[in-house]
Amino acid sequence: MRRVDGVVGNVDDDPELAEAVAAHERGGTLERVVLDDVERRRSRLRVTTEAGTELGVLVDRPELTAGDVLLVEDDRAVVVAFEPREAFVVEFPAAEAAVSTAVEFGHRVGNQHWDVAVDGDTVYVPVEADRAIIEDVLGPYLPSGATARYETVEAERFIEDADGSGAGGDSGGDHDHSHGGDHDNGHGEHSHGHGDDRDHSHDRQSASGGDE
Repeated sequence: MRRVDGVVGNVDDDPELAEAVAAHERGGTLERVVLDDVERRRSRLRVTTEAGTELGVLVDRPELTAGDVLLVEDDRAVVVAFEPREAFVVEFPAAEAAVSTAVEFGHRVGNQHWDVAVDGDTVYVPVEADRAIIEDVLGPYLPSGATARYETVEAERFIEDADGSGAGGDSGGDHDHSHGGDHDNGHGEHSHGHGDDRDHSHDRQSASGGDE
């Protein structure tokens, strides 16, 4: 097992390092370490790259970031990537996204200590609890005309950038965070219409697609 003392750098911050990593990718010698949300926060960890190289990593920063380079040598480079995450995605019609609704929705998310990311009129909440719990907590506060679905997105969507932006910020829609198109995990896209006389139990069944 190779020992790695500290991160070499990040491809997004160092053009020369990015080019070195790109050269390894072109040459077929780039290896990736895919981490989950817990692993990226550890100060020490043992990992195995997708190519089978075992590394013992001593992290010299608060947490690892996608694009961090753990190793760059003549015969290989190792870079960090993150596992995609399932998210509860809500699209608010612009006309219906009233301030009071947004505040109440955000309050409910905050009470659960869930992360949230916003991209225009779309809100992403990572699935960190049973789907039924998410739908019970958030379903009653979706305005009429809003739609909700489950989708697999890039983990970076929920990770704060070094300058404090990122999670909860607007990604601007400059890049696609989905994997292989929209994923509904068997639920498909469905509407959570809620009027004043809404039936919450019916809404929860609709949100889960009736197949939970």
